[in-house]
Amino acid sequence: MRKRKGFTLIELMIVVVIIGILAALAIPRFLAASKKSKIGEGKMMLKQIFVAAETYYQEMGAYPPCNPATGAESCGGTWEFNDSSTKNVSWSSLPGLIVDRPSGYPRFCYKITDSGPDFAAVAYVTTSYDASLQDVTTLTMDVEGRIGGGDW
Repeated sequence: MRKRKGFTLIELMIVVVIIGILAALAIPRFLAASKKSKIGEGKMMLKQIFVAAETYYQEMGAYPPCNPATGAESCGGTWEFNDSSTKNVSWSSLPGLIVDRPSGYPRFCYKITDSGPDFAAVAYVTTSYDASLQDVTTLTMDVEGRIGGGDW
């Protein structure tokens, strides 16, 4: 009698089930790590905006005016760097404030608010092209450089 080589149907089904269980455990962790890295990009950009604003403050004695058209040192306005609703590469730099845009497509909308002597930077998602960020809370940075938000 010849001995057949190969796997039985039961053995193959067990292997498929084991692979399915491992994938069910790994995929949610991967998605969480991916979202965490995207939020890290937003925090890094806020830090870069904060450092640029502090440099501006050291050189000029005030935070950058959010509406440079008025020519006022402090206008109490808001400056938007980009719009993350589409995969755009536009990045609107505030004159005198050197902030490089993130590599790739910005996932968050970034803005700074100048309200008198205070300064605040914000990264938020309204309708991002990246659907995984829809439930992320707004990232904020205050005049002390503390970042809050980014929870989901």
